[in-house]
Amino acid sequence: MVRLRVRSIALPLTISPSPTKRRSRPGSPTARSTRASWPRSALRFGALTCEDAMTDLTRGGPAGLAASPARIGFGRRLRLKAEDGLGMLVVLALIVLVLGPMATVLVQAFWPGMFTRQMAEPGFSGLLEVFSRPLWQRSLTNSLFLAAVSAVAGGLLGTVLAVLRHSTRMALGPALDIASWAIIVLPSFILAQGWILFASRGGIANQWLGWSIVPDMVFNPWGLAAVMSLKAFPFAYLTVSAAMQWRMDDFSHAAKLCGASPLRVLATIQIPMLVPAVLSGAILIFIDVLGDFGLPAALATTYRFPTLTYAIYVAINQSPIRFDLAGVLAFYVTGIMLLAVMAYFWILRNRRYDFLGGKAQLRGAPGGPRSKWSDAIALVALGLAIVVPLGSSVLVSFTRSLSQGLAPANLTLEHYGYVLQTGGAFLSALGNSMGIAVAAALASGVLAAMAAYVVTFSDFRLNRLIDLTCTLSLAVPGVVLGIGYIFVWNSPALDDLGLALYGKPVILVLAGTAGAVPIAVRVLLGAMAQVPASMLSAAAMQGAGLARRLATIVVPIIAAALVSATLTAFGSAVFDLAINSILRPPRLDVLPVYVNRAFEQGMFGAATAATLVAGGTTILVIVGVRALSGMLIRRLFGATTKS
Repeated sequence: MVRLRVRSIALPLTISPSPTKRRSRPGSPTARSTRASWPRSALRFGALTCEDAMTDLTRGGPAGLAASPARIGFGRRLRLKAEDGLGMLVVLALIVLVLGPMATVLVQAFWPGMFTRQMAEPGFSGLLEVFSRPLWQRSLTNSLFLAAVSAVAGGLLGTVLAVLRHSTRMALGPALDIASWAIIVLPSFILAQGWILFASRGGIANQWLGWSIVPDMVFNPWGLAAVMSLKAFPFAYLTVSAAMQWRMDDFSHAAKLCGASPLRVLATIQIPMLVPAVLSGAILIFIDVLGDFGLPAALATTYRFPTLTYAIYVAINQSPIRFDLAGVLAFYVTGIMLLAVMAYFWILRNRRYDFLGGKAQLRGAPGGPRSKWSDAIALVALGLAIVVPLGSSVLVSFTRSLSQGLAPANLTLEHYGYVLQTGGAFLSALGNSMGIAVAAALASGVLAAMAAYVVTFSDFRLNRLIDLTCTLSLAVPGVVLGIGYIFVWNSPALDDLGLALYGKPVILVLAGTAGAVPIAVRVLLGAMAQVPASMLSAAAMQGAGLARRLATIVVPIIAAALVSATLTAFGSAVFDLAINSILRPPRLDVLPVYVNRAFEQGMFGAATAATLVAGGTTILVIVGVRALSGMLIRRLFGATTKS
């Protein structure tokens, strides 16, 4: 037994020669190249020098060192002392941002007015009140209908497109991939406004093209479900595409040898293998549509179709304000979503879907001639999902009046001049939304990085709670989260202490952070898994504290993913209509509310021009920051490699 003393830390090492694996001596070409590939932080702490010294003593190299139980126990004890505090900080932040507001929504349903000054007796009367009010009952029915039909239709469309994309050679395959992500990122109220401009009685289809049947086709429950299916089908497309990464051709070959036609092979073998992915896509669509606020908000002045989310908005904007009823409706939205997720897990537990075997192969690019039918189907889907709504918005932004068509005299730039005028409400709203989005993005990036680090590199006892909170909060609609924030930050207890934040801009930052953290955590968990734990242990053995290890090892390695997560949060926070409509202070102009109000007032040109200017500005900021950060990261790692 040999003891190596590193800064007064005695570490027992077992000598176990290994003739098959030898590590290069310090100073050799191999050692120099290996050292050059490590981040500068590891070299600064002397991690390689310490490890080389232990390797020389053991003659067993890294493999023998990693097998030492004493080292494993030492590294774990060393991490837990520092990471426990960081884990508690993450849990407290999630309680304030997510768990606390959601808990108030659940309690409010059984004890109306508990967190407001409208205190009532506890019981189930509030839950049953929704069935005695025609408007709320209709809202519940409409939401369930819209979500269920969209889940079936959108799931079917996404599955068909994914199967065609990975089974046939398509010219529009890459465009379909890019458009799917773009549709998910685009706010639903912008796409809904585009459809209204196209399909309304005074819209493009009726006024310019003479298609008088289009308004009746779109503005009915089934037409709205079709519109929402076009908005949500990318969830099914992406999940099924991911499931088709691997292929098992043995089953298909056996069926063909038995005389099965290609269509029968597809229906009885290939599609059943994709059942988990198809169900996942359908559940995601159901949750997304059920919690959507953009479509009913855009339809408010054109077609009366109340939903649960819009009923919540009406409850807190009527006189008198009914926070208790808003809490009950939010409880129904959350409860229905949880039931949908539980049903999904129940279906998966009752059957086995582990069909991959040793002969599974990665699916390559489809061969053969290009399929014209596949490209035609993809073209129609892309045209209806993104070209029609966005194209309508672009056309309207350059015309004085929809009734005059595309005549040269009707073309104008006055809408852009109106929104860009100095001192106008649009520039104020855009500046406020950008500032709030920047603060929310930075806060969500920091919190997500801490949460991903704790979950990946520590044995913190509440890791399951962190992971579960970040997963379930993905399904929490912005309207429900906003109601929870009202209950928390407008409660009489905090108001008496002077801590009530309702009606102040900072509450928008907190809500934006809460909405962005779950996505940012998912992005960073994959990047965090690439960080070698041996680097952190070696740095800790050299005396580096938690903050120094994070700043000099973890952050440089995950820098690209951290930038992506932060920019994603920024883009989503700029156009978050639900959060801004519910929590916006009365005298604060914000971009989503400005656009929606202009649309409600019939200022379609100004609304579309504001949307395009704000969207273009947001894209420029994201592209610029990504390019600048990429250049800095390459320069940093280039300098590290050369050193």
